Amino acid sequence: MNKYFENLYKVLFEFNFDDISPERPIYKPMLTLIWTSLFIYLPNHNLPSGLTEDMLFIGGIGIYLIGILFVWMMSAIFFDFIAKIFNRGGNIRQLLTFSAYTLLPYIFVAPFEILKKSSDIGYFLGTKFEILLLLWVIILYVKTLAKTYNLTKASSIMLVFLPSLTIGLALIWLIGTCFNMGYIYTV
Repeated sequence: MNKYFENLYKVLFEFNFDDISPERPIYKPMLTLIWTSLFIYLPNHNLPSGLTEDMLFIGGIGIYLIGILFVWMMSAIFFDFIAKIFNRGGNIRQLLTFSAYTLLPYIFVAPFEILKKSSDIGYFLGTKFEILLLLWVIILYVKTLAKTYNLTKASSIMLVFLPSLTIGLALIWLIGTCFNMGYIYTV
């Protein structure tokens, strides 16, 4: 157990994934992903006070965790598919193992939520710290992609932002198509 917490520290503060073995059983990284995801869910929901509310709360946690696991797997499939285009794919298990640790900075969400509820200045600082947490997660994911597919830092950054770029270009294309269709039918 001590080795586990050492690995968590190395991933969080040293961005070092060397001691995490991709050959380990997949349930260990999955459990890490699950317990770190709870730090995102729990501070934003009040604890229930009745049997019906308890069941809804537990059901909400279950649906949330299933959604987190689904997004985790789909993002790994997406990035592995993109890597296969450049003849670097086939490391989906390694990507799943490493990317399970990328949500570790979210264990600090609860103190920032408390800070946000303390005062106006606390709200200002808490929101800025949560933005920094998001950047920390993105940096960890960039390191994960670079280590998994043996990419340069710039390539892995571009790979992380590829979905956002794709969605933006698709929206521009959709708007342009709508205007073209409107022009065609007015002529």
